[in-house]
Amino acid sequence: MGRTRERGVRGKPWYRGERDQWFVTIDGKKQPLVDGKGNPVRGKDNRLGAEKVWHEMAVMAAAPDNGSDNEVRTILDLYLQDMERRKVTTKTFETYAGYFKSFLARYPKLLVCDLKPSHIHGWWQASHPDWGNSTRNLSGAAFKAAFRWATAAGKGGAIIPRNPLDGMPLPTMRKRSAEVVVSDQEFSDLMKLVKSEEVRDVLFVAWETGTRPVNLSRASKANLTEDGNALMFADWNTEAGSAVHKTFKQTGRPLVVPLTDAARVIVHRLAEKYPDGPIFRTPTGLPWTDLRLANTVLHYAKRAGLKGRFTAYSCRHTRATALLEQGHSDTDVAAILGNTPGVIHRNYSHVAAKVNRLRDLLNQSRKPTGT
Repeated sequence: MGRTRERGVRGKPWYRGERDQWFVTIDGKKQPLVDGKGNPVRGKDNRLGAEKVWHEMAVMAAAPDNGSDNEVRTILDLYLQDMERRKVTTKTFETYAGYFKSFLARYPKLLVCDLKPSHIHGWWQASHPDWGNSTRNLSGAAFKAAFRWATAAGKGGAIIPRNPLDGMPLPTMRKRSAEVVVSDQEFSDLMKLVKSEEVRDVLFVAWETGTRPVNLSRASKANLTEDGNALMFADWNTEAGSAVHKTFKQTGRPLVVPLTDAARVIVHRLAEKYPDGPIFRTPTGLPWTDLRLANTVLHYAKRAGLKGRFTAYSCRHTRATALLEQGHSDTDVAAILGNTPGVIHRNYSHVAAKVNRLRDLLNQSRKPTGT
């Protein structure tokens, strides 16, 4: 009589040859093992890989019971899984994953109960001494978000009882708004170097409207308002699973991008050319992405002698500055650019500084008179 094959001795993974797949038996039911990317664990000789995945599954399953005794690695892995479920942008996911991987390379076995803000600062200083305040702010915010999520009952399931990074101050991000403002003449000189109609279209509409570059990357014919005078980004005209606009999750409100007469002509021409999908395309017909546009802008900025001064966001900062200098209120400028008055006031304080400097010059020009 043949011997009955044992499967899952002490719950360990076992291999099923006809499917070339590894399984584990839990409560009498076989469960396929999948890696962090959702791919089945395959290969008869891949026992080590199967046991690694099995161990990770066991750690994740025990996370709620372990509380602050969880490794930091476990919390960060669970948070990344939640980001995938929420379908955050690829750029955001990869950025956060990169921060976490770098931190864990320095503190691979750190427990949540031992984590302190000093670990974040130590990581910055040892692993990324060249990072400026802006990158340190963004990376620190990623860790604070992960542990805030892990303590929230409605989000992370209150995996840990306390956020060890709660109250950790972050470096103030450098505001580059004033540094990347260019004049009409500088923009005109740059545009003379651009021969591609596709590049000219996206740069010109960005310059005219001041909208975020990502909005133009996403814009489609469906985003045109009924009268055709604006682009509207709302949940009802955005493809399922795609981001609506930057602040939609916070506000729940549509974003309206008014079109100048000149911008309107271009947008309508492109909407007729591309009735489906993004209307702004690269010279090769691909939709613009943040990286493609940033690299293209950098190329022409170098040629125009504006490296470091003209970026993909220069059009937005220049338009905001011009509107404020013309005397428009923070509220009106915020509405035009799809921002809040507070953000406008905070990011464009250089306008007030310029006005104050002119006032000082005016005062200096006045000779004291008797009263």
